[in-house]
Amino acid sequence: MSDDPGFEPRPRRETVSATSFDRANFRAELQRIQRRIDAVTATDRKDFAEGHPSYDVASMIIIRLAALLERTEFHDATQQLTLDEIAAIKTTRNIVAHAGYRGMNDDLFWAAVTVRVPKMLARLLEWGKG
Repeated sequence: MSDDPGFEPRPRRETVSATSFDRANFRAELQRIQRRIDAVTATDRKDFAEGHPSYDVASMIIIRLAALLERTEFHDATQQLTLDEIAAIKTTRNIVAHAGYRGMNDDLFWAAVTVRVPKMLARLLEWGKG
């Protein structure tokens, strides 16, 4: 405690169960990823290339989704995806984060971010409702 006579500790908050808190955080992160997807799909495919802001946003989509799927508290969520989908996200993340864009097929990257990832996100969001 403080010796300051003006100090009054706040009452403790009721704690939310870890499961509902984790699911709420999970859904919030998925919604942020969805907003990024919306930003990428609002651009023209012909502009989607290394150096364009939409390409950087697409990279962040993959990086954040991969990071989310690696968290142990969200292991049950990964059951909503196929092993091939999880492997594709991890592989794409590794190319984006480590190999640089020269190893990236722009057509496949566009399809991943505008078609495949949104379908995965829909399933993950449904799970997140719990």
